[in-house]
Amino acid sequence: MSIKNRLMPVFARLITSRSLRSLKRQWFELRRGITNSPATATFYYRADDPYSWLLAQQLPEFCRRFQLQIRPRVMLGLPEEMYPEPTLYRQWCLEDAPLCARLHGLTFPEHACAPDRKAVMAVTRILLAQENEPGFLSIAQTLSRKLWEGQVDEIYAMATHTGVMDERQAESVLEERKNNFLAEGHYLTGTLHYGGEWYWGPDRLDHLAERLAQVTGRSDMDQWLTWRSLSLKPASHARGNELELFFSFRSPYSYLALDRIYRLARHYGLKLVIRPVLPMVMRGLAVPKAKRLYILTDAAREAQRAHVPFGKVCDPVGAGVEHCMALWPYAEKRDKLSDFVFNAATAIWSEGVDVASDRGLRGVVEETGLDWTTAQKYLADDSWRSRADSNRETMMAAGSWGVPSLRYQDTMLWGQDRIPLLEQLILNKEHDQ
Repeated sequence: MSIKNRLMPVFARLITSRSLRSLKRQWFELRRGITNSPATATFYYRADDPYSWLLAQQLPEFCRRFQLQIRPRVMLGLPEEMYPEPTLYRQWCLEDAPLCARLHGLTFPEHACAPDRKAVMAVTRILLAQENEPGFLSIAQTLSRKLWEGQVDEIYAMATHTGVMDERQAESVLEERKNNFLAEGHYLTGTLHYGGEWYWGPDRLDHLAERLAQVTGRSDMDQWLTWRSLSLKPASHARGNELELFFSFRSPYSYLALDRIYRLARHYGLKLVIRPVLPMVMRGLAVPKAKRLYILTDAAREAQRAHVPFGKVCDPVGAGVEHCMALWPYAEKRDKLSDFVFNAATAIWSEGVDVASDRGLRGVVEETGLDWTTAQKYLADDSWRSRADSNRETMMAAGSWGVPSLRYQDTMLWGQDRIPLLEQLILNKEHDQ
């Protein structure tokens, strides 16, 4: 094991430590108390980002409940290097936003189209002029609804009697903000920043609610937590249906999804088909440092919420991933792929095991009940690469480019946040029948 791989689990455990995060939060609240400053979160809003509108719908009640003030920061362009498949990403947002709205009890039009670019700029200029006004959230919601419902003329009518930032000034402000966004530590709009931590969209508001509840002494948080719950109701019609999981050994969110996916598959009698793919960085797609760091710390919060061991990490990129991929056909042949994937991911993301080493990999192989001597023969076989390419092509043809992705019948979902929607889909199919 290299020195880097020896030290990596130590640093990762420190970065993802709940104790360190708690200490940072306490220090922030102490300083805020000393200066008698109100609890204030920065809201990164982008007019053509559906999650900005969804979050804006939640914030008035959320702010009232937790005595939070909002500092709006209107954005438009985003760093291109953060979006390796921008066309697929934009289309996915249009398909996912109605599902996200349904999950959180919010509003978003079904079958929405990308909004008119001139109207987007008009909304942006209006809201730049309104950033310091107390009614920002109200006007942002109104304009967002008109924009996503295609009421372009009404947007222009509002611009004639509402303050609007000069076009050149707006372009200058927006360009500066885009350039500074990575330095500020994040890459997604529809996001809140409070006390050194980032909270993206409706799917992370429960983490901020939990944090602020400790500050304000509130305990009525069910509204922000129930969306994650699995009901595990009877649904005999689903038995035997196929569920595809597109998975990467280097994705912490893939690891976090496994336990719930396995439970759903067992409960509903689904045929789980695991389709491993290479991580983006091993497909020639860059993942900047700010994005990697956020993903690691966010995954740690999600793991603790789901009671999944996490934090002692040994990045498998390169040889580690290739070794696990090479053994995928062997585990599949022995009908142990689910066990192998779970054991390998657990070793990588919670035990600091270097699966690039014979020692680390052998432990995973033997824990799975596979033969190490046979496994070594598979390590010398590169035939898995064509299957991995086929899995990636299938995933992208279905509309996704990242993992974990889940396909059930004719619907593709991306991300471990959408597992509750997967269950709703399974149950709704029963109702349809």
